[in-house]
Amino acid sequence: MEDRRYPHLLDERTPIEIIELTIPVDHVPAAALALSAVLKPRLYYAHLIDETRMLVAFPYTVVDIPRGNEDAIARARAVGALFGIPGGQMRFAEMWDTDHPDAPAQPEVRT
Repeated sequence: MEDRRYPHLLDERTPIEIIELTIPVDHVPAAALALSAVLKPRLYYAHLIDETRMLVAFPYTVVDIPRGNEDAIARARAVGALFGIPGGQMRFAEMWDTDHPDAPAQPEVRT
C-alpha cells in the first residue's frame, strides 16, 4: 500500500519521484526482486528497509544489508557503482535515521 509520494532532486538537479510503500515483511524479498526487474538499467536503485535490515534493489540484483554491517554497505556501494550511481546517492548507513540523506530538507507531503 502506498504511504506517500513526493518529488525529489538527485544532486539537487535531477527530478525524480519518491514513492514510499508499506509491504508485509513476508513479501519483502519478492518485492525487492520485482523492483530489481523494472528499474532503469543505469543510475537507479530502490531500497526496502526495516529496523534491522535493508534490501537494496539494483537492476536485476538485490543486496542485503544488515544494519551496521559496513562490509555489506561497501558491497552495495560497489554494486551501485556498476550501474553508474554516484556514491553520494548511496549513503546506506544513514538511511535508517534519514530517509534520503543526500536531499536538502523538504516539507513532508501526504497524499
